[in-house]
Amino acid sequence: MRVSVGIDLGSSRVKLLSLDEEGNALGVTMASYATESRQPGYAEQNPDRWWDALRLAMSEMLSRPSMRGADVVALGLTGQMHSAVFLDAAGVPIRSALMWSDGRAEAEAAEIEQRIPRHELVARTGNRSNVSFTAPKIMWVATHEPEIFARTRWIVQPKDALRARLTGEVASDVSDASATLLFDLKARTWAPDICQKLGIDAGLLPPIMESETRAGSLREDAARSLGLPAGIAVAVGGADAPAAALGLGMAREEDAKGTVLISLGTGGQVLAPVAEPHIDPEGRLHGLAHVVPGQWCVMAAILSAAASLDWVVRLLRPDDPNGSRELLAAAARVPAGSDGLIFVPYLRGERTPHFDPAARGAMVGMRISHGAPELTRAVLEGVAFALAEGLDLMRGVGVAPTSGVVAGGGVNRLWQQIIADVLNLPVALGATEHGSARGAALLGAVAGGVIPSTVNGVPPLPADTRLMEPDPVNVKLYAGISATYRELYGRLPKA
Repeated sequence: MRVSVGIDLGSSRVKLLSLDEEGNALGVTMASYATESRQPGYAEQNPDRWWDALRLAMSEMLSRPSMRGADVVALGLTGQMHSAVFLDAAGVPIRSALMWSDGRAEAEAAEIEQRIPRHELVARTGNRSNVSFTAPKIMWVATHEPEIFARTRWIVQPKDALRARLTGEVASDVSDASATLLFDLKARTWAPDICQKLGIDAGLLPPIMESETRAGSLREDAARSLGLPAGIAVAVGGADAPAAALGLGMAREEDAKGTVLISLGTGGQVLAPVAEPHIDPEGRLHGLAHVVPGQWCVMAAILSAAASLDWVVRLLRPDDPNGSRELLAAAARVPAGSDGLIFVPYLRGERTPHFDPAARGAMVGMRISHGAPELTRAVLEGVAFALAEGLDLMRGVGVAPTSGVVAGGGVNRLWQQIIADVLNLPVALGATEHGSARGAALLGAVAGGVIPSTVNGVPPLPADTRLMEPDPVNVKLYAGISATYRELYGRLPKA
């Protein structure tokens, strides 16, 4: 039994999913690592902890009965986007990685649009400047840590740093590269002229490949450490959101058939695969290269989806292991609209549509009669309103959604129904909540020769009938509340 293992290097944990030749998942294992914040707004991770977590999760996976007799022939990778890992000439990290959530480079993000007008930057890269992206992080390190920058040979994404340790080869893929602000979206390659205007040496950026390409082979020292055969194929891999689309059956626009992916992780995304770039001229959406050759993605992104739910659970049920379950059960008994309470989920600023790191969240309309159930339901509804605002922008650039698939660690049945009602779309529950890891495993399967390509031969997902249809009464109610929600951004104070 030939098996491909997908490695998903997420914001707080690594997740492994093993996939057999017929597309059956043999198991999922996870291991966590910490994010460090030395100052307000900083978010860093130690790449050595990624390796420790990978070893732990791999050891657990290989010991499971489902893996007996398995012949692991390939690894695929995916991971968090927009980060910056600085490697020396030997491919070794020389400082902690700056994560997507790191907000220190606000001045550099503003400087980018002084050097390159927004309309030009968006037309070329598919994105506007934002503190979350890689380019301003590079500029910050160059300015504030010149000794570190002088030792830097490569600047890569987290999954690329991990793969360099696996194979000894430094590379990146089109999907992660397209989330840096240094990539020509239509040409699917680096943009040296943009790098030059920003004072970034394009020679520090790794070679780019399509995501399903074999980037190298597992070297002997890494194989011994992980308990795997040396020499097995390692795919280049891809960014987590496009990889999730692949993992959930959205390889191409024609495969998706109008279905959009709704991801509820720490942040939230609405993503659609497209056959050519769809760019919002104002840069309120993300244009990305897909992990599938010849395909792109258009994506709306919010910064606090499941993070908002985690926040309200910590606030209302601190140190209660059953707090989330109890609050969701209570929220399900609250009528739609949360008795007039509206939550704005800008707890860490916001991307789509405002791209404003200073935006603040809010609970609006509170009364003495409101309690934990109303607050919890308002949080779920507020995130849905934010996602709907992004979906409307996607419609404006030519996306014609007919249904949605919701996936991610934050998924629950109540939230699924609220999203269906607010977006006015039938919303199915994804056949796996581990879409990114499954996508990574599929990329590895191509690199290892298990399947021919991500365009042809991808094993289908099992049928999933857990579909939520929008409730017409709630659709009408939420349309009115959504209009009020969209007015609140301009009325709230800024940080």
